[in-house]
Amino acid sequence: MLKFFFGFILIGASFSAFACELVMGYRTNAKPPFISAAPDNSGLYQALYKEASRRINCTLTVVRQPKARILHLMKEGAVDFYPGLSFSSARAEHFVFLPNGLKDGYIGLTRSSEQEIHSLHDVAARKLVMVVSFGGYDLNAKQYGIHTRKPYDFTLTQIVDLILEGHADFYAYNLLAVRYFLKTHPERASRLKIHNHCCQEAQQMFFGVSKRSKHILLRPNPNYRPDLTLSETNTPEQVQENSTIWRLYQALEEMAQDGSLRAIEARYFGQE
Repeated sequence: MLKFFFGFILIGASFSAFACELVMGYRTNAKPPFISAAPDNSGLYQALYKEASRRINCTLTVVRQPKARILHLMKEGAVDFYPGLSFSSARAEHFVFLPNGLKDGYIGLTRSSEQEIHSLHDVAARKLVMVVSFGGYDLNAKQYGIHTRKPYDFTLTQIVDLILEGHADFYAYNLLAVRYFLKTHPERASRLKIHNHCCQEAQQMFFGVSKRSKHILLRPNPNYRPDLTLSETNTPEQVQENSTIWRLYQALEEMAQDGSLRAIEARYFGQE
């Protein structure tokens, strides 16, 4: 089936030199710096999972299709995993979720002259105007009495310029996206300040794995609580430790411990 995929790419040495081949799927459009637009697969995800695959003596193949198609192929077992996938109960029927070592969460962004913001109460007390992107999450700003400004369909660059020009004061956005913006816009970065503890502690990110992958073995989860809401860790099944997917997860854990994951992050997002 793989010969029909768009953007079929084999990474690393020849297949015969390795014990297995892992297939990572991703949508065709770019999400910099995680991945470039198909057929270019360069980016953090390729670097991260290529190294993790190498550590368990596997090759990595990247398949690019529209996201709905990739998820369908995962349900069939033709694609093994999606590198960064949010959880839902519907997806949990077909996929299991494992930490990929990356963390993301909401942080605050202001002009560099602003004092440290420790909570949204500080935003309200200082009467700072908060920008909320169109369709974005406002962190329940109204409950804090925060005045908001909601420009229509602004890019991150346009929102940053609103703040730098004094038309707004505060923006809450994803940590990794902001780090990438600051790395690629140094002329603006020097005039901005990140507030890491104002909004949300960084949360673990997960990769989704097909339950029908030939590289996965599943068993009942002894810690499953059916009386609690389904989540990445509270599901009826879990990955067995003698499967290739578990070894991939362990390689990512090892990379987080030995500093190589942080080095890859710094390459694409800059230093924290």
